[in-house]
Amino acid sequence: MHLKFSTLTSQFLDDPQSVRRAVCWPVLVWEAPPIGVRPLFTRSTMTALSLRRPTVAEPLVLEVRKRSQVVTPASGIHLGRTPDSDIIVDDPTVSRLHATFREESQTGVWYVSDEGSHNGTWQDGTLLIPGRPLPLFERASLRFGDVMATFLHFSAFNQFILDWLARHSRGARMAALESGGGLTREG
Repeated sequence: MHLKFSTLTSQFLDDPQSVRRAVCWPVLVWEAPPIGVRPLFTRSTMTALSLRRPTVAEPLVLEVRKRSQVVTPASGIHLGRTPDSDIIVDDPTVSRLHATFREESQTGVWYVSDEGSHNGTWQDGTLLIPGRPLPLFERASLRFGDVMATFLHFSAFNQFILDWLARHSRGARMAALESGGGLTREG
């Protein structure tokens, strides 16, 4: 399920515990690339896109959970672009079955593994070897093809919000200065 970052952030700032109960944690926050950033991959494996995509001002929050009621831990939670994926990411650089998330039942540690995707899965800048899971802790930067996402446990969500707001506030100030605008005082 896709959640709006702005709505979730607003609710979180008002009542963090209600968000903790309402959302299935962990989550992926899918952000649009900054304006002017070119994609890394030009090979797409899909021709049509849906409208469920993030914008620079509105990331999408994706719950890391099975879509069906039947949970089989061995199969994991599948991320891909097809409608039968647990986490659907509509992007031409994402494979039909791109990556799998699994939670280790004894420790509660989450793992991600690439499923032999065409454009690769990256964790904190490192390309994953297909089929070899890597652990995800409180917060991790992931890339599926050209899709940038941040894996977050509930405990890391507050800091992510603060970082996101600071990044976007700074970007807005820089854009205003570069355009010759800036803040002026009428007097």
